[in-house]
Amino acid sequence: MMAAFILVQLAGSGTDVRGLHESMHAIAGVKTVHFVAGPTDVILFVEAADQMALMQTVGKIRSLNGVASTDTRIVLPV
Repeated sequence: MMAAFILVQLAGSGTDVRGLHESMHAIAGVKTVHFVAGPTDVILFVEAADQMALMQTVGKIRSLNGVASTDTRIVLPV
């Protein structure tokens, strides 16, 4: 199992954040969705079976209307 934080930049101020919030939660593997203040607009915590599954999850997030870009941070085991 892999875990990652995905930092999301939104496309613009006209984005339907309520709809986007629901769409992000509907993606398999997305555990939490937090809209935040600062240079990042949204922080997601996701879990995936392996790298391929994580890539698919990131692709689904990036394809959502209103998402401009993502920055993925993989959680390392300690």
